[in-house]
Amino acid sequence: MKKSLVQAAILVFSLALVSYGGGIALSPLIVDIVLPPGTTYRGTLMVTNTGETPVSLRAHALGFIAPQGIPIFLTPDLDRYPYSGRDLLQIEPADQEASPGQTVFFTYTLTMPEVLEPFGGRYVAAVVQALPKVEGQAQVVVATRLATLFLISPGLGAAPHFAIKNIRIYQSSANPREVILEADVQNDGNLHVSRDQIIGWIYITDADGYLIDVFQVDTHTMLPDNEYLHREVWTAPSDLPPGTYQFHLDLWVFGPLGQKSQQYFISLPVELKF
Repeated sequence: MKKSLVQAAILVFSLALVSYGGGIALSPLIVDIVLPPGTTYRGTLMVTNTGETPVSLRAHALGFIAPQGIPIFLTPDLDRYPYSGRDLLQIEPADQEASPGQTVFFTYTLTMPEVLEPFGGRYVAAVVQALPKVEGQAQVVVATRLATLFLISPGLGAAPHFAIKNIRIYQSSANPREVILEADVQNDGNLHVSRDQIIGWIYITDADGYLIDVFQVDTHTMLPDNEYLHREVWTAPSDLPPGTYQFHLDLWVFGPLGQKSQQYFISLPVELKF
């Protein structure tokens, strides 16, 4: 989880201050924590001004979803995600200033309510925005935003669960040797699942059951109540004759200690025409 979501956070929010050659560095980028109902956790965010211009920093909490593994932040007026943790996170102070090379600290407090409705994980981001302190005439100011993502588990009773629907396997119209596999994938459990907790393989066999090819499924972190269209492309060997082939999906989702792992095995015959 840490690798995929950290990469996504950097990709989406590390917007360079091209006009001023400035920027910020934020640590940590991921806080993955078990916080039982009724408990509180406090920590520190560290922000460094890596540019050459003084910046004004503002930190605030936003809920987020991640259907494709990339965080999508929800403004308060649009945040109707049932597992949003926006109200669980407080950040102090809200505003600070940082000179070039200076590191400042924000203190955050996570408070898990006694009663969770619905019960399950909570997901919130501490978004830090930096604006250059510009003097003189009006100029175009570009903001940098980075975020620390909080993935909060309430502990026992919370678990991910996958639903795989509408599986489609068909040949590309542009290149019949490219076979496209699609499915609607939903985490209909009440806890996030990391890409490091999921492993899957697709096996292709011929009419006699002999193995033609095998490849690993590309996975990513999924939050509860998130759904996306999963797509894989398999290139059939150039000497593979037309015929009916069997596509087998074997997917495992591993949970915390004491929870039973989930296995999904789906097998479908597909006629390929070359």
